[in-house]
Amino acid sequence: FEAGGQNIPSNIDPWAIIGNDSSLIVSTDRSSCFERNKVALRMEVLCDSQGTNICPVGGVGVYNPGYWGMGIKQGKTYKVVFYIRSLGSVNILVSLTSSNGLQTLATSNIIASASDVSNWTRVETLLEAKETNPNARLQLTTSRKGVIWFDQVSAMPLDTYKDYDGQ
Repeated sequence: FEAGGQNIPSNIDPWAIIGNDSSLIVSTDRSSCFERNKVALRMEVLCDSQGTNICPVGGVGVYNPGYWGMGIKQGKTYKVVFYIRSLGSVNILVSLTSSNGLQTLATSNIIASASDVSNWTRVETLLEAKETNPNARLQLTTSRKGVIWFDQVSAMPLDTYKDYDGQ
């Protein structure tokens, strides 16, 4: 989330928002646990799974389209790693989806209590693609009200070098 340089709030390119102003406020601040890259993404979720301000189906959050779309292949496993901090408990859906978010290729649910994520915590999950899509994106979504910080998000194929034959 260093795309905007050291200025905060900065832009979050290439990340984009899923949701609108009534459901979500996304900004950056200098709260990261990483000394050299202090800028983290701050996501304030205003909607919830119950009550008066219900989150849209699929939740709200952020997505990253990759450089030219992420080439996801059916049957392949992808490792997603990120750091998270929150004021409360979290229920986050980590997904690989089509470029418009309508087709889910792989998904994993991250649930943690407030005490588990009150300090920056490394999260790692494996996603196995159910379908192939050459233009996919990575999504982090939730339907739980609260404030969540994300940093150092990465998604990589598990077999990065195994299939490389030098051609």
